[in-house]
Amino acid sequence: MTKLMNTPCTEEKKRIILGQETKMARQLALIVLEKPEPPFWASFIPMVFVFYAQKLKQYSSGLDEFAHNYMTLRRGALESAMAAKMTDSAVDVAKLLENAGDMPPPANPRYLRWIALLTDHYLLLLNSNGNCHATLVRSGYENKAAYLSFCACFIEAEQDFNLALLPGIEGEAQDLFEVVQKMNMGIAKLAYHEAEMIFPPDTQALKPLP
Repeated sequence: MTKLMNTPCTEEKKRIILGQETKMARQLALIVLEKPEPPFWASFIPMVFVFYAQKLKQYSSGLDEFAHNYMTLRRGALESAMAAKMTDSAVDVAKLLENAGDMPPPANPRYLRWIALLTDHYLLLLNSNGNCHATLVRSGYENKAAYLSFCACFIEAEQDFNLALLPGIEGEAQDLFEVVQKMNMGIAKLAYHEAEMIFPPDTQALKPLP
């Protein structure tokens, strides 16, 4: 009976977390993918402007595809964290590794470290009090320093995982490395900006009531 009463609240927290992660994925796509810019004289030559419009459409589709792919592993992690909470059990990280698909063997332990940090974070938020992502984070983490400590560990783990995937990706090694580095810097920038927004100078009054 307790679990049935708890389900709607937990489902809402899951929706909040997913919404925030999707928003961050879109923001990261805007950082990583370069928007095509037309030359100033493009408007005077109709065919050039048509070409630019096509490039812009491809860019928009690329943003959606990037965000979708970026969210794939996160969606699986959130579903596993949700299942673990509802059944009061541990997250099945072995199953998550299996579902992640083929990757270079050196990436496996890095994936497991990254996914463990991610699912622990999701579980913490699912067990916290709040009606938005910011209040869930403030409820789950003792203070800004504690949240920044998690962010630092998680960013490092994600960067290690991303770099470990490079040998299994087709393409020019230097180009791929530069994309991953841009992605890693974007992730760090967004995470620390988010921390500043969640924990402004006066956060005591924003802490949710127990």
